[in-house]
Amino acid sequence: MFLAMLAVGLAFSAAYPGTSAEYQNTAIFRPWNDPLMYYMYLHPFLVGLLLSLVWSRTGNLIKESSRPKKGAVFGLIIWAVFGVPGMLISLSSFQISALLVASWTLSLLVQDVVAGIAFAFMD
Repeated sequence: MFLAMLAVGLAFSAAYPGTSAEYQNTAIFRPWNDPLMYYMYLHPFLVGLLLSLVWSRTGNLIKESSRPKKGAVFGLIIWAVFGVPGMLISLSSFQISALLVASWTLSLLVQDVVAGIAFAFMD
């Protein structure tokens, strides 16, 4: 599941080539050779671990008939509660394009739904 979240994130980064120039702007983003940037690869693992804790406490509250549906609902809730507000604050406070924020928002949606479905099947 953690690897799936990382793969989705990397795939979305590649799917929006117009945003790559923004990532090179060191006035906004750290350069890729900065050791702190390794966290970008660790982030899905940390988020996956934290989401697994949330799932273990709240997964039984979602009353869907099938596991994929239950997991997808969990992912949508997580995305709506944490992803959307986070992306809105990014759009309003950083000098980055709406396309970049949209790509992040869509990537988060897919990652959260994939993680939710994985949790539902592991439960």
